[in-house]
Amino acid sequence: MHSRQTPLKAPILLLLCSALITGCAGGSLAKVGGTDELPKELSKELQEKFEIRDTSAIGSGDPAKFSATTLEAVPRNVTPVVKRAKGKKKKTAKAKAADAAAPGAETKVVYPVRRPGKEPFWLGESHVFNITYFGMSGGDFTLDVLPFKAIDNRKVYHIRGTAISSPVFSLFYRLNDVVETFIDYEGLFSHRFHIVLDETKQTRDSLELYDNEKKQTFYWNRWNRKDHGYTETKEFAPIPQWSQDTMSALFYLRTVPLPQGAVITIPVVSEGKFWEAVVTVVRREMMDTPLGRIQTVVVRPEMKFQGILKKQGDSFIWLTDDDRRFVVRLEAKVRIGTIIATLKKVEPGTPPEP
Repeated sequence: MHSRQTPLKAPILLLLCSALITGCAGGSLAKVGGTDELPKELSKELQEKFEIRDTSAIGSGDPAKFSATTLEAVPRNVTPVVKRAKGKKKKTAKAKAADAAAPGAETKVVYPVRRPGKEPFWLGESHVFNITYFGMSGGDFTLDVLPFKAIDNRKVYHIRGTAISSPVFSLFYRLNDVVETFIDYEGLFSHRFHIVLDETKQTRDSLELYDNEKKQTFYWNRWNRKDHGYTETKEFAPIPQWSQDTMSALFYLRTVPLPQGAVITIPVVSEGKFWEAVVTVVRREMMDTPLGRIQTVVVRPEMKFQGILKKQGDSFIWLTDDDRRFVVRLEAKVRIGTIIATLKKVEPGTPPEP
């Protein structure tokens, strides 16, 4: 892995792609981070703003942050595939980010309400994927929807992913990685993203805090690599409001309409940089899954940076074609071969109260 890498087009594989194409195991590296701590250099305001709290903390402060009746719905960014008219210049992603990040005359922030008619992911929901590369099992990746939390006086989904290498694969490359995202319950945007890697050739703690009121992100990356030593980055950067991180983007995708041929553009912030995830609905097909033989919708995600498409080989995601949109399969082409994540177990979770 390298600094400022392209966000993976299949976010589930974020933790495994680099590991599966590196060399043999060696001595262990010193761990870095691994806790919920925030850097002491952050102001007291930001320390309090991004502290992870219990939902009982919601209810004090600015009512616009937690009262759904004060919020405005915003249109979904879902468009059909159409040919572009000649002679019209399209703004680059960089220009869009600058426009979105520029302070406007209106100082009051209106939070979006983008919840679908039916609850897409339930508490206790769990996906367990088997990750294979060249037919060899690399390990399991588990995605869990945990009890609600509160950040910045707003109710958030707490979603955790864990990746653990299989015993056989650990002989070549060991990994025990955790990634967490905190997604706004009403607005379905990311507040906080945290990834902790503990692998043969690297240990890493990478934290991003998304301040949607100020339209900026704080990126703190501590990275210990066997071949490059220890590096640390702390920086602020402008971002568009209501952006996703590399994992929340997948959950947001589960909530939007996916008609045949549609193109969904999702703003994604990764490592302090603004990208556009461009997701095309390719087809529908029947598939055998742990849920039985069901119809799935197949989408192709691609990434744009500053308006330029970053080609790294086609990737695809299979979602159940129903209200839940469970993820049943992912494929990501890498430099050599294809990494495949196949759903082997799913727990639907507890249905929300009517």
